[in-house]
Amino acid sequence: MPVHKDILVTKTHGDAAEHEHVAVAIKHAFSAAQRQIEDAVREMRGQVKPHEPEDHGRVSKFVAGDDYGFIETADGREVYFHRNSVLENKFDRLTVGSEVRFVEEMGEKGPQASTVRLVGKHHLL
Repeated sequence: MPVHKDILVTKTHGDAAEHEHVAVAIKHAFSAAQRQIEDAVREMRGQVKPHEPEDHGRVSKFVAGDDYGFIETADGREVYFHRNSVLENKFDRLTVGSEVRFVEEMGEKGPQASTVRLVGKHHLL
């Protein structure tokens, strides 16, 4: 890559039982590599701002079959997110009410969440 960044996928993963299946481990490894490449491309294009503040919210709608959902923000807005934005392959662990941290950015069709991080099953006050 022109920026001389290594793409590294380790064998460490939080759900070791799931990775006993080779196909699942390979799929997750390629997904992790793809995210790293996409991050490097955004950085090369100047689209990445260092240490963007994360907002808090909770999943308000969830469409697992279509790989997307919406996050309700602290000020009551709904922000779209896609499976690819969810870190650590935890998209399948999300449910309505899951608390998340995320970075909001402007997408082609309006605000969207990126780097969505599951933080627990607590509800925001």
